[in-house]
Amino acid sequence: MTQSRADGHDYRFPKQLAGDLVAAGISATLVTPATAIIDRAVVEKVASHEPFLRTLWTHTKSAVTRPGSFVFSRPFGILWTLYAATFSVANASETIVKDWRPAAVGTVTLVATVLVNVPLGIWKDLRFAKIYGGAEANKTPSLKSAAVAQPATAKVAAPPVPVSRLPKAPAAVFLLRDSLTLYGSFVLPQAVTNLVSGSTVASAHATALMVQLLVPASTQLVATPVHLLGLDMYNRPQKGLTLSDRFAHTKHYFGSATALRCMRVLPAFGFGVMANRDLRNYFHPSPKEGSAEA
Repeated sequence: MTQSRADGHDYRFPKQLAGDLVAAGISATLVTPATAIIDRAVVEKVASHEPFLRTLWTHTKSAVTRPGSFVFSRPFGILWTLYAATFSVANASETIVKDWRPAAVGTVTLVATVLVNVPLGIWKDLRFAKIYGGAEANKTPSLKSAAVAQPATAKVAAPPVPVSRLPKAPAAVFLLRDSLTLYGSFVLPQAVTNLVSGSTVASAHATALMVQLLVPASTQLVATPVHLLGLDMYNRPQKGLTLSDRFAHTKHYFGSATALRCMRVLPAFGFGVMANRDLRNYFHPSPKEGSAEA
């Protein structure tokens, strides 16, 4: 009999939660460099209209040649906080709920990550716009520049005059967009992996990695039109415009916006989620290990 069963307490639970936090911190450290470079390039593209790839290459070289300044910069810390919090909540939600109500793990994880990721994402966008956007950050971007920009709520929808909060309608659309992205990153890949686990892929881990890369990126085919709809509702708040009118107005930016959203999703919610899952499994003692300690 294990120690946890002998006295009615599960002594693995605190260790599992600690492992969740460590896994989240390491994973955030792994994904933050790429996303920090991409996000800075996007903000500066909107502010200065410099070619995106040129800006991306410039900041990549700077990060490699001056790693200390890059890692200990404020933007790096902001992004690290965002991903560490998101991964921590996702891990802890699964750990807490899996033994209590296994069927609800996916739902609880999704709701918890949305509640944490969305407000932190808006906070991150405001800080990046202030740090990198300069005076141009306070101007209303064109739909084209916003469509290919970082797909978060506050920065790409800068108002012509200061406002205290985002209007309810576009805010709801952006919430749907982020929920789709998080669902396609934390919940759907596991379900797809279970469906294809009997395929001819060399190993279960290779299958999980392939799915974790493909599913979040594929989700952007659905999330991007929602993203563009939210931008159009913000930039053109006129009443009387139908959904078909708005989608017709934004369809020209679908390709570039989708490509950029996929570029951002892959490091954070592709490789990042996979690394987080592997580390979480490593830090969680298996039942056999628990029995050996009895």
